[in-house]
Amino acid sequence: MAHALLIKSTNSDYNKEYLPINFEPLGLMYLSSFIKKYSQHTVAIVDAQAQSPEIYPVEGGAKFRQGMKADEIIELVRKHNPAVVGLSCLFERLEHDVIDIAKAVKSYSPEIIVVLGGMDASIRYEPYLRCGAVDLVVEGIGEETFLEIVNAVEKGAALTGMNGTIELLADGTMRKNPDRTPTVNFDDYPFPDRNAVPRKYYDNRTNQNVSYPFAREFPAVLIQSSRGCGLRCAFCQIISVYDKWYSHSNEYVVAEMKECIENFGTKEFIFLDDNFMWKPRRVAEICQLIIDTKLNVSIDIMTGISVWTLSETIIDTMVKAGLYRVCLPIESGNPDTLKFIKKPVDLEKTKTMIEYCNKKGLLTFANLIIGFPYETQKDIDITIDWGKTSGLDAINYFVAQPMPGARMYAIYEEKGWLYHQQQTQIGDSSWRGAGVWRTEHFTSDKLNDMAATAASKYMASRILFFLQPRNAIRYLWPKISSWRKLKYITKVGFYVLFSGNRISSKQRVLDVVKLFRRKRVTVPSSTG
Repeated sequence: MAHALLIKSTNSDYNKEYLPINFEPLGLMYLSSFIKKYSQHTVAIVDAQAQSPEIYPVEGGAKFRQGMKADEIIELVRKHNPAVVGLSCLFERLEHDVIDIAKAVKSYSPEIIVVLGGMDASIRYEPYLRCGAVDLVVEGIGEETFLEIVNAVEKGAALTGMNGTIELLADGTMRKNPDRTPTVNFDDYPFPDRNAVPRKYYDNRTNQNVSYPFAREFPAVLIQSSRGCGLRCAFCQIISVYDKWYSHSNEYVVAEMKECIENFGTKEFIFLDDNFMWKPRRVAEICQLIIDTKLNVSIDIMTGISVWTLSETIIDTMVKAGLYRVCLPIESGNPDTLKFIKKPVDLEKTKTMIEYCNKKGLLTFANLIIGFPYETQKDIDITIDWGKTSGLDAINYFVAQPMPGARMYAIYEEKGWLYHQQQTQIGDSSWRGAGVWRTEHFTSDKLNDMAATAASKYMASRILFFLQPRNAIRYLWPKISSWRKLKYITKVGFYVLFSGNRISSKQRVLDVVKLFRRKRVTVPSSTG
Protein backbone atom coordinates (compact mmCIF):
# COMPACT_ATOMS: atom_id res chain seq x y z
CA MET A 1 0.00 0.00 0.00
CA ALA A 2 1.36 3.41 -1.01
CA HIS A 3 0.40 6.90 0.05
CA ALA A 4 -0.35 9.56 -2.58
CA LEU A 5 -0.46 13.28 -1.84
CA LEU A 6 -2.43 15.40 -4.31
CA ILE A 7 -1.57 19.11 -4.23
CA LYS A 8 -3.54 21.90 -5.79
CA SER A 9 -1.01 24.57 -6.68
CA THR A 10 -0.63 28.08 -5.40
CA ASN A 11 -2.13 30.82 -7.57
CA SER A 12 -0.10 33.56 -9.27
CA ASP A 13 -1.20 36.47 -11.42
CA TYR A 14 -0.05 39.88 -12.56
CA ASN A 15 -3.08 41.42 -10.85
CA LYS A 16 -3.29 40.52 -7.16
CA GLU A 17 -7.03 41.34 -7.10
CA TYR A 18 -7.77 38.10 -8.94
CA LEU A 19 -5.79 35.84 -6.58
CA PRO A 20 -8.46 35.12 -3.91
CA ILE A 21 -10.59 33.27 -6.49
CA ASN A 22 -10.30 29.64 -5.44
CA PHE A 23 -12.22 26.84 -7.13
CA GLU A 24 -12.45 23.36 -5.69
CA PRO A 25 -9.87 21.04 -7.37
CA LEU A 26 -12.39 18.82 -9.12
CA GLY A 27 -9.76 16.85 -11.07
CA LEU A 28 -7.80 15.93 -7.93
CA MET A 29 -11.05 15.05 -6.18
CA TYR A 30 -11.86 12.59 -8.98
CA LEU A 31 -8.37 11.06 -8.66
CA SER A 32 -8.76 10.66 -4.91
CA SER A 33 -12.11 8.90 -5.06
CA PHE A 34 -10.99 6.65 -7.93
CA ILE A 35 -7.88 5.47 -6.09
CA LYS A 36 -9.86 4.84 -2.93
CA LYS A 37 -12.46 2.79 -4.80
CA TYR A 38 -10.13 0.67 -6.90
CA SER A 39 -7.14 0.14 -4.57
CA GLN A 40 -5.99 0.01 -0.96
CA HIS A 41 -3.70 3.01 -1.36
CA THR A 42 -4.24 6.04 0.86
CA VAL A 43 -4.76 9.53 -0.54
CA ALA A 44 -4.76 13.06 0.80
CA ILE A 45 -5.58 16.34 -0.96
CA VAL A 46 -4.02 19.66 0.03
CA ASP A 47 -4.94 23.03 -1.46
CA ALA A 48 -1.66 24.96 -1.40
CA GLN A 49 -3.51 28.17 -2.23
CA ALA A 50 -6.18 27.86 0.45
CA GLN A 51 -3.68 26.86 3.14
CA SER A 52 -2.24 30.38 3.29
CA PRO A 53 -4.05 33.70 2.68
CA GLU A 54 -0.77 35.60 2.31
CA ILE A 55 -0.15 37.36 -1.02
CA TYR A 56 3.48 38.05 -1.84
CA PRO A 57 5.56 39.08 -4.89
CA VAL A 58 7.34 36.49 -7.05
CA GLU A 59 9.46 36.51 -10.20
CA GLY A 60 11.26 39.68 -9.19
CA GLY A 61 8.04 41.45 -8.32
CA ALA A 62 6.50 40.96 -11.77
CA LYS A 63 3.73 38.74 -10.39
CA PHE A 64 1.98 38.04 -7.12
CA ARG A 65 1.28 34.69 -5.51
CA GLN A 66 -1.17 33.43 -2.93
CA GLY A 67 -0.49 30.24 -1.04
CA MET A 68 2.17 28.17 0.64
CA LYS A 69 5.85 29.00 0.33
CA ALA A 70 8.61 26.47 -0.35
CA ASP A 71 9.40 25.81 3.32
CA GLU A 72 5.71 25.22 4.03
CA ILE A 73 5.49 22.77 1.11
CA ILE A 74 8.51 20.91 2.46
CA GLU A 75 6.93 20.71 5.92
CA LEU A 76 3.70 19.47 4.32
CA VAL A 77 5.57 16.69 2.50
CA ARG A 78 7.49 15.77 5.65
CA LYS A 79 4.18 15.41 7.50
CA HIS A 80 2.50 13.23 4.87
CA ASN A 81 5.58 11.26 3.76
CA PRO A 82 4.04 10.29 0.39
CA ALA A 83 5.46 7.86 -2.13
CA VAL A 84 3.81 9.81 -4.95
CA VAL A 85 2.89 13.47 -5.27
CA GLY A 86 0.30 14.39 -7.89
CA LEU A 87 0.04 17.94 -9.24
CA SER A 88 -2.28 19.46 -11.80
CA CYS A 89 -1.64 22.34 -14.17
CA LEU A 90 -4.66 23.42 -16.17
CA PHE A 91 -3.37 26.79 -17.36
CA GLU A 92 -0.06 28.01 -18.70
CA ARG A 93 0.04 30.97 -16.31
CA LEU A 94 0.45 28.50 -13.40
CA GLU A 95 3.58 26.90 -14.84
CA HIS A 96 5.93 28.52 -12.34
CA ASP A 97 3.64 27.73 -9.40
CA VAL A 98 3.58 24.04 -10.25
CA ILE A 99 7.30 23.79 -10.97
CA ASP A 100 8.19 25.58 -7.74
CA ILE A 101 6.08 23.09 -5.75
CA ALA A 102 7.63 20.14 -7.61
CA LYS A 103 11.12 21.45 -6.85
CA ALA A 104 10.25 21.91 -3.19
CA VAL A 105 9.06 18.28 -3.02
CA LYS A 106 12.22 16.99 -4.66
CA SER A 107 14.44 19.14 -2.44
CA TYR A 108 13.00 17.31 0.56
CA SER A 109 13.21 13.85 -0.97
CA PRO A 110 14.43 13.08 -4.52
CA GLU A 111 12.92 9.59 -4.15
CA ILE A 112 9.35 10.89 -4.14
CA ILE A 113 7.75 10.40 -7.55
CA VAL A 114 6.22 13.65 -8.83
CA VAL A 115 3.45 13.22 -11.41
CA LEU A 116 1.84 16.08 -13.29
CA GLY A 117 -1.49 16.15 -15.13
CA GLY A 118 -3.97 18.71 -16.42
CA MET A 119 -4.67 20.43 -19.73
CA ASP A 120 -1.56 22.60 -19.97
CA ALA A 121 0.72 19.80 -18.81
CA SER A 122 -0.77 17.48 -21.45
CA ILE A 123 -0.11 20.04 -24.19
CA ARG A 124 3.09 21.80 -23.11
CA TYR A 125 4.78 18.94 -21.31
CA GLU A 126 8.38 19.78 -22.23
CA PRO A 127 9.11 22.65 -19.77
CA TYR A 128 7.69 20.57 -16.94
CA LEU A 129 9.69 17.45 -17.70
CA ARG A 130 12.87 19.47 -18.24
CA CYS A 131 12.58 21.37 -14.96
CA GLY A 132 14.28 18.45 -13.20
CA ALA A 133 11.51 17.87 -10.66
CA VAL A 134 8.71 16.13 -12.59
CA ASP A 135 9.05 12.40 -13.26
CA LEU A 136 6.02 11.81 -15.48
CA VAL A 137 3.28 13.77 -17.21
CA VAL A 138 -0.15 12.16 -17.49
CA GLU A 139 -2.04 13.02 -20.66
CA GLY A 140 -5.82 13.18 -21.01
CA ILE A 141 -8.14 11.28 -18.65
CA GLY A 142 -5.85 10.51 -15.74
CA GLU A 143 -7.60 8.27 -13.20
CA GLU A 144 -6.57 4.87 -14.55
CA THR A 145 -3.09 6.06 -15.53
CA PHE A 146 -2.38 7.60 -12.13
CA LEU A 147 -3.55 4.45 -10.37
CA GLU A 148 -1.17 2.36 -12.51
CA ILE A 149 1.67 4.70 -11.55
CA VAL A 150 0.93 4.37 -7.82
CA ASN A 151 0.69 0.59 -8.19
CA ALA A 152 4.08 0.54 -9.92
CA VAL A 153 5.67 2.71 -7.23
CA GLU A 154 4.37 0.36 -4.52
CA LYS A 155 5.96 -2.61 -6.31
CA GLY A 156 9.19 -0.77 -7.14
CA ALA A 157 8.56 -1.31 -10.86
CA ALA A 158 9.97 0.89 -13.62
CA LEU A 159 7.89 3.95 -14.52
CA THR A 160 8.37 3.78 -18.25
CA GLY A 161 6.31 2.91 -21.29
CA MET A 162 2.96 3.37 -19.59
CA ASN A 163 0.04 4.24 -21.82
CA GLY A 164 -1.24 7.76 -21.26
CA THR A 165 2.11 9.15 -20.06
CA ILE A 166 4.88 11.34 -21.43
CA GLU A 167 8.42 10.86 -20.14
CA LEU A 168 11.90 12.31 -20.45
CA LEU A 169 14.37 9.64 -21.56
CA ALA A 170 17.97 9.31 -20.45
CA ASP A 171 19.23 10.67 -23.77
CA GLY A 172 17.30 13.90 -23.24
CA THR A 173 14.50 13.18 -25.71
CA MET A 174 10.78 13.15 -24.95
CA ARG A 175 8.69 10.03 -25.42
CA LYS A 176 4.95 10.29 -25.76
CA ASN A 177 3.63 6.84 -25.03
CA PRO A 178 0.45 5.49 -26.67
CA ASP A 179 -2.83 7.04 -25.55
CA ARG A 180 -4.69 5.21 -22.83
CA THR A 181 -8.04 3.70 -23.69
CA PRO A 182 -10.16 3.74 -20.51
CA THR A 183 -11.31 0.31 -19.38
CA VAL A 184 -13.55 1.44 -16.53
CA ASN A 185 -17.04 2.48 -17.55
CA PHE A 186 -17.46 6.21 -17.02
CA ASP A 187 -20.48 5.65 -14.79
CA ASP A 188 -18.32 3.38 -12.60
CA TYR A 189 -16.13 6.35 -11.71
CA PRO A 190 -17.04 7.37 -8.16
CA PHE A 191 -18.26 10.89 -7.41
CA PRO A 192 -15.52 13.43 -6.71
CA ASP A 193 -14.08 13.11 -3.20
CA ARG A 194 -15.57 16.31 -1.82
CA ASN A 195 -14.95 15.18 1.75
CA ALA A 196 -11.19 15.28 1.11
CA VAL A 197 -11.05 19.07 0.68
CA PRO A 198 -11.61 21.90 3.18
CA ARG A 199 -15.23 22.63 4.05
CA LYS A 200 -14.54 26.31 3.29
CA TYR A 201 -15.29 25.54 -0.36
CA TYR A 202 -18.92 25.02 0.63
CA ASP A 203 -19.42 26.57 4.08
CA ASN A 204 -17.45 29.81 3.82
CA ARG A 205 -19.74 32.43 2.28
CA THR A 206 -16.88 34.85 1.63
CA ASN A 207 -14.98 32.25 -0.38
CA GLN A 208 -18.15 31.36 -2.29
CA ASN A 209 -18.91 35.00 -3.09
CA VAL A 210 -15.40 35.59 -4.42
CA SER A 211 -15.14 32.38 -6.43
CA TYR A 212 -18.71 32.38 -7.78
CA PRO A 213 -19.70 36.07 -7.95
CA PHE A 214 -22.55 35.39 -10.40
CA ALA A 215 -24.09 32.49 -8.48
CA ARG A 216 -27.71 32.97 -7.41
CA GLU A 217 -27.72 30.56 -4.46
CA PHE A 218 -25.16 29.37 -1.92
CA PRO A 219 -23.65 26.91 -1.26
CA ALA A 220 -22.72 26.39 -4.91
CA VAL A 221 -20.59 23.49 -6.14
CA LEU A 222 -18.89 22.56 -9.38
CA ILE A 223 -20.15 19.47 -11.17
CA GLN A 224 -19.07 17.80 -14.40
CA SER A 225 -21.47 15.55 -16.24
CA SER A 226 -19.21 14.98 -19.25
CA ARG A 227 -15.66 15.48 -20.49
CA GLY A 228 -14.39 16.52 -23.88
CA CYS A 229 -16.11 18.12 -26.84
CA GLY A 230 -17.15 16.88 -30.25
CA LEU A 231 -16.35 20.22 -31.91
CA ARG A 232 -12.95 21.30 -33.23
CA CYS A 233 -12.97 25.08 -32.76
CA ALA A 234 -9.83 26.79 -34.04
CA PHE A 235 -8.99 28.52 -30.75
CA CYS A 236 -9.73 25.68 -28.29
CA GLN A 237 -7.11 23.57 -26.49
CA ILE A 238 -9.36 20.81 -25.25
CA ILE A 239 -9.16 18.96 -28.56
CA SER A 240 -5.53 18.17 -27.74
CA VAL A 241 -6.46 16.56 -24.43
CA TYR A 242 -9.59 14.50 -25.09
CA ASP A 243 -10.02 12.65 -28.35
CA LYS A 244 -13.69 11.94 -27.74
CA TRP A 245 -16.68 13.01 -25.67
CA TYR A 246 -17.39 11.06 -22.47
CA SER A 247 -20.62 11.42 -20.52
CA HIS A 248 -22.25 10.15 -17.36
CA SER A 249 -25.79 8.80 -17.48
CA ASN A 250 -28.73 10.96 -16.47
CA GLU A 251 -29.18 8.90 -13.31
CA TYR A 252 -25.52 9.30 -12.34
CA VAL A 253 -25.70 13.09 -12.68
CA VAL A 254 -28.84 13.45 -10.59
CA ALA A 255 -27.53 11.00 -7.97
CA GLU A 256 -24.40 13.13 -7.57
CA MET A 257 -26.55 16.22 -7.18
CA LYS A 258 -28.60 14.48 -4.48
CA GLU A 259 -25.44 13.53 -2.60
CA CYS A 260 -24.24 17.15 -2.65
CA ILE A 261 -27.60 18.38 -1.37
CA GLU A 262 -27.63 15.83 1.46
CA ASN A 263 -23.98 16.21 2.52
CA PHE A 264 -23.27 19.88 1.85
CA GLY A 265 -26.65 21.58 1.66
CA THR A 266 -25.95 22.52 -1.97
CA LYS A 267 -28.42 24.94 -3.52
CA GLU A 268 -26.72 25.66 -6.84
CA PHE A 269 -24.84 23.46 -9.32
CA ILE A 270 -22.34 25.02 -11.70
CA PHE A 271 -21.75 22.66 -14.61
CA LEU A 272 -18.15 22.64 -15.80
CA ASP A 273 -18.57 20.45 -18.89
CA ASP A 274 -16.50 21.32 -21.95
CA ASN A 275 -19.67 21.00 -24.02
CA PHE A 276 -22.72 20.42 -21.82
CA MET A 277 -25.11 20.69 -24.77
CA TRP A 278 -23.34 18.26 -27.12
CA LYS A 279 -26.43 16.04 -27.02
CA PRO A 280 -29.50 18.24 -26.40
CA ARG A 281 -31.81 15.29 -25.82
CA ARG A 282 -29.58 14.11 -22.97
CA VAL A 283 -29.69 17.57 -21.40
CA ALA A 284 -33.46 17.68 -21.66
CA GLU A 285 -33.69 14.26 -19.98
CA ILE A 286 -31.35 15.31 -17.14
CA CYS A 287 -33.38 18.45 -16.57
CA GLN A 288 -36.65 16.52 -16.60
CA LEU A 289 -35.21 14.09 -14.04
CA ILE A 290 -34.22 17.06 -11.84
CA ILE A 291 -37.80 18.32 -12.11
CA ASP A 292 -39.34 14.90 -11.42
CA THR A 293 -37.18 14.35 -8.33
CA LYS A 294 -38.04 17.85 -7.04
CA LEU A 295 -34.45 18.86 -6.30
CA ASN A 296 -35.39 22.57 -6.23
CA VAL A 297 -31.93 23.88 -7.13
CA SER A 298 -30.40 26.61 -9.25
CA ILE A 299 -28.38 25.63 -12.32
CA ASP A 300 -25.63 27.51 -14.14
CA ILE A 301 -23.68 26.28 -17.16
CA MET A 302 -20.30 27.99 -16.65
CA THR A 303 -18.87 27.09 -20.06
CA GLY A 304 -22.00 28.18 -21.89
CA ILE A 305 -24.92 26.75 -23.85
CA SER A 306 -24.43 26.02 -27.53
CA VAL A 307 -27.03 28.22 -29.15
CA TRP A 308 -27.55 25.99 -32.20
CA THR A 309 -28.85 23.24 -29.89
CA LEU A 310 -31.56 25.41 -28.35
CA SER A 311 -35.28 25.40 -28.92
CA GLU A 312 -38.15 26.95 -27.01
CA THR A 313 -39.02 23.52 -25.61
CA ILE A 314 -35.58 22.77 -24.21
CA ILE A 315 -35.29 26.29 -22.78
CA ASP A 316 -38.61 25.80 -20.98
CA THR A 317 -37.41 22.50 -19.52
CA MET A 318 -34.07 23.92 -18.40
CA VAL A 319 -35.77 26.90 -16.72
CA LYS A 320 -38.13 24.57 -14.83
CA ALA A 321 -35.08 22.58 -13.69
CA GLY A 322 -33.46 25.72 -12.24
CA LEU A 323 -31.61 27.52 -15.03
CA TYR A 324 -31.67 31.27 -14.34
CA ARG A 325 -29.11 32.72 -16.75
CA VAL A 326 -27.60 31.67 -20.07
CA CYS A 327 -24.11 32.18 -21.38
CA LEU A 328 -24.01 31.74 -25.15
CA PRO A 329 -20.55 31.04 -26.61
CA ILE A 330 -21.44 32.61 -29.95
CA GLU A 331 -17.76 33.55 -30.48
CA SER A 332 -18.28 35.90 -33.44
CA GLY A 333 -20.92 37.99 -35.18
CA ASN A 334 -18.99 37.71 -38.44
CA PRO A 335 -20.07 34.79 -40.69
CA ASP A 336 -16.62 34.57 -42.29
CA THR A 337 -14.93 34.35 -38.91
CA LEU A 338 -17.37 31.65 -37.81
CA LYS A 339 -16.33 29.62 -40.85
CA PHE A 340 -12.68 30.03 -39.82
CA ILE A 341 -13.49 28.93 -36.27
CA LYS A 342 -15.69 26.07 -37.53
CA LYS A 343 -18.50 26.99 -35.17
CA PRO A 344 -21.99 26.01 -36.44
CA VAL A 345 -23.70 29.20 -35.31
CA ASP A 346 -26.75 30.51 -37.17
CA LEU A 347 -26.67 34.21 -36.25
CA GLU A 348 -30.31 34.87 -37.09
CA LYS A 349 -31.53 31.86 -35.09
CA THR A 350 -29.30 33.07 -32.28
CA LYS A 351 -31.18 36.37 -32.07
CA THR A 352 -34.48 34.47 -31.99
CA MET A 353 -33.28 32.33 -29.09
CA ILE A 354 -31.94 35.38 -27.23
CA GLU A 355 -35.33 37.04 -27.64
CA TYR A 356 -37.08 33.98 -26.19
CA CYS A 357 -34.63 33.68 -23.29
CA ASN A 358 -35.22 37.35 -22.46
CA LYS A 359 -38.98 36.81 -22.41
CA LYS A 360 -38.50 33.85 -20.07
CA GLY A 361 -36.75 36.15 -17.61
CA LEU A 362 -33.30 34.63 -18.10
CA LEU A 363 -30.27 36.85 -17.72
CA THR A 364 -28.60 36.61 -21.14
CA PHE A 365 -24.96 37.18 -21.94
CA ALA A 366 -22.52 35.92 -24.52
CA ASN A 367 -18.87 35.54 -25.38
CA LEU A 368 -17.74 37.31 -28.53
CA ILE A 369 -14.11 36.99 -29.61
CA ILE A 370 -12.23 39.51 -31.73
CA GLY A 371 -8.73 39.53 -33.16
CA PHE A 372 -8.42 36.22 -34.95
CA PRO A 373 -5.18 35.94 -36.95
CA TYR A 374 -6.33 37.62 -40.17
CA GLU A 375 -9.21 39.79 -38.96
CA THR A 376 -9.21 43.38 -40.16
CA GLN A 377 -10.83 46.36 -38.45
CA LYS A 378 -13.85 45.84 -40.70
CA ASP A 379 -14.12 42.19 -39.65
CA ILE A 380 -13.99 43.14 -35.97
CA ASP A 381 -16.55 45.91 -36.47
CA ILE A 382 -18.97 43.39 -37.98
CA THR A 383 -18.84 41.37 -34.75
CA ILE A 384 -19.21 44.45 -32.55
CA ASP A 385 -22.10 45.75 -34.66
CA TRP A 386 -23.84 42.36 -34.47
CA GLY A 387 -23.50 42.49 -30.71
CA LYS A 388 -25.21 45.89 -30.62
CA THR A 389 -28.34 44.41 -32.21
CA SER A 390 -28.26 41.07 -30.37
CA GLY A 391 -30.57 41.92 -27.47
CA LEU A 392 -28.18 40.38 -24.94
CA ASP A 393 -28.04 41.74 -21.41
CA ALA A 394 -24.25 41.72 -21.45
CA ILE A 395 -21.41 40.76 -23.77
CA ASN A 396 -17.99 39.53 -22.73
CA TYR A 397 -15.59 40.60 -25.47
CA PHE A 398 -12.46 38.47 -25.50
CA VAL A 399 -9.36 38.53 -27.65
CA ALA A 400 -8.47 35.43 -29.63
CA GLN A 401 -5.30 34.07 -28.04
CA PRO A 402 -2.69 31.76 -29.55
CA MET A 403 -3.08 28.79 -27.21
CA PRO A 404 -0.72 25.81 -27.61
CA GLY A 405 -2.72 22.77 -28.67
CA ALA A 406 -5.34 24.81 -30.55
CA ARG A 407 -5.59 24.43 -34.33
CA MET A 408 -4.82 28.07 -35.09
CA TYR A 409 -1.68 28.15 -32.95
CA ALA A 410 0.36 26.97 -35.94
CA ILE A 411 -0.54 30.18 -37.81
CA TYR A 412 1.11 32.35 -35.15
CA GLU A 413 4.18 30.10 -35.08
CA GLU A 414 4.54 30.12 -38.86
CA LYS A 415 4.14 33.90 -39.11
CA GLY A 416 6.52 34.64 -36.24
CA TRP A 417 3.83 36.48 -34.28
CA LEU A 418 4.64 34.87 -30.92
CA TYR A 419 6.85 37.46 -29.30
CA HIS A 420 6.93 35.41 -26.09
CA GLN A 421 9.58 33.24 -27.73
CA GLN A 422 12.00 36.15 -27.30
CA GLN A 423 11.09 36.41 -23.60
CA THR A 424 11.53 32.68 -23.08
CA GLN A 425 15.19 33.09 -24.01
CA ILE A 426 15.66 35.30 -20.96
CA GLY A 427 13.76 32.98 -18.67
CA ASP A 428 10.26 34.42 -18.81
CA SER A 429 7.70 32.00 -20.21
CA SER A 430 4.69 33.52 -18.44
CA TRP A 431 4.10 35.62 -21.50
CA ARG A 432 0.34 35.65 -21.80
CA GLY A 433 -0.19 38.01 -18.89
CA ALA A 434 2.01 40.59 -20.61
CA GLY A 435 0.07 40.22 -23.86
CA VAL A 436 2.97 39.85 -26.26
CA TRP A 437 1.76 38.48 -29.56
CA ARG A 438 0.22 40.01 -32.62
CA THR A 439 -2.02 39.24 -35.56
CA GLU A 440 -1.68 40.32 -39.17
CA HIS A 441 -3.15 43.74 -38.40
CA PHE A 442 -2.99 44.37 -34.63
CA THR A 443 -0.90 43.98 -31.52
CA SER A 444 -2.43 42.05 -28.65
CA ASP A 445 -2.43 45.20 -26.50
CA LYS A 446 -4.47 47.05 -29.12
CA LEU A 447 -6.93 44.18 -29.34
CA ASN A 448 -7.31 44.07 -25.56
CA ASP A 449 -8.15 47.78 -25.54
CA MET A 450 -10.70 47.29 -28.32
CA ALA A 451 -12.36 44.40 -26.44
CA ALA A 452 -12.56 46.33 -23.15
CA THR A 453 -14.03 49.38 -24.88
CA ALA A 454 -16.62 47.33 -26.78
CA ALA A 455 -17.78 45.52 -23.64
CA SER A 456 -17.99 48.71 -21.60
CA LYS A 457 -19.92 50.63 -24.25
CA TYR A 458 -22.35 47.78 -24.80
CA MET A 459 -23.10 47.52 -21.10
CA ALA A 460 -23.71 51.27 -20.88
CA SER A 461 -26.06 51.23 -23.86
CA ARG A 462 -27.97 48.28 -22.41
CA ILE A 463 -28.57 50.13 -19.16
CA LEU A 464 -30.07 53.03 -21.05
CA PHE A 465 -32.09 50.61 -23.16
CA PHE A 466 -33.76 49.27 -20.01
CA LEU A 467 -34.52 52.79 -18.81
CA GLN A 468 -37.00 53.25 -21.64
CA PRO A 469 -40.45 52.34 -20.21
CA ARG A 470 -41.51 50.17 -23.16
CA ASN A 471 -38.30 48.16 -23.01
CA ALA A 472 -38.38 47.94 -19.21
CA ILE A 473 -41.86 46.42 -19.29
CA ARG A 474 -41.10 43.99 -22.07
CA TYR A 475 -37.53 42.93 -21.24
CA LEU A 476 -36.56 44.05 -17.74
CA TRP A 477 -39.72 43.15 -15.86
CA PRO A 478 -39.46 39.35 -16.54
CA LYS A 479 -35.97 39.47 -14.98
CA ILE A 480 -37.05 41.31 -11.78
CA SER A 481 -40.65 40.15 -11.37
CA SER A 482 -39.98 38.52 -7.98
CA TRP A 483 -37.93 39.49 -4.94
CA ARG A 484 -35.54 36.62 -5.71
CA LYS A 485 -34.96 37.87 -9.26
CA LEU A 486 -34.63 41.51 -8.23
CA LYS A 487 -32.12 40.66 -5.52
CA TYR A 488 -30.05 38.64 -7.97
CA ILE A 489 -29.98 41.14 -10.82
CA THR A 490 -29.08 43.94 -8.37
CA LYS A 491 -26.17 41.87 -7.11
CA VAL A 492 -24.93 41.17 -10.64
CA GLY A 493 -25.29 44.79 -11.72
CA PHE A 494 -23.32 46.04 -8.72
CA TYR A 495 -20.56 43.49 -9.32
CA VAL A 496 -20.23 44.28 -13.02
CA LEU A 497 -20.08 48.02 -12.43
CA PHE A 498 -17.89 48.23 -9.36
CA SER A 499 -15.94 44.99 -8.88
CA GLY A 500 -12.84 43.60 -10.52
CA ASN A 501 -10.19 45.81 -12.03
CA ARG A 502 -10.61 49.35 -10.70
CA ILE A 503 -9.60 51.01 -13.96
CA SER A 504 -12.13 49.10 -16.04
CA SER A 505 -14.82 49.69 -13.40
CA LYS A 506 -14.21 53.42 -13.55
CA GLN A 507 -14.38 53.32 -17.33
CA ARG A 508 -17.71 51.48 -17.25
CA VAL A 509 -19.24 54.16 -15.06
CA LEU A 510 -17.81 56.93 -17.28
CA ASP A 511 -19.28 55.26 -20.36
CA VAL A 512 -22.72 55.25 -18.74
CA VAL A 513 -22.40 58.94 -17.84
CA LYS A 514 -21.30 59.82 -21.39
CA LEU A 515 -24.31 58.08 -22.88
CA PHE A 516 -26.62 59.87 -20.48
CA ARG A 517 -25.19 63.19 -21.61
CA ARG A 518 -25.43 62.36 -25.28
CA LYS A 519 -28.85 60.76 -24.83
CA ARG A 520 -27.96 58.09 -27.33
CA VAL A 521 -29.75 54.84 -26.75
CA THR A 522 -29.13 51.79 -28.93
CA VAL A 523 -32.34 49.81 -29.39
CA PRO A 524 -31.63 46.23 -30.54
CA SER A 525 -33.40 45.35 -33.76
CA SER A 526 -34.47 42.04 -32.21
CA THR A 527 -37.03 43.91 -30.12
CA GLY A 528 -39.19 44.38 -33.17
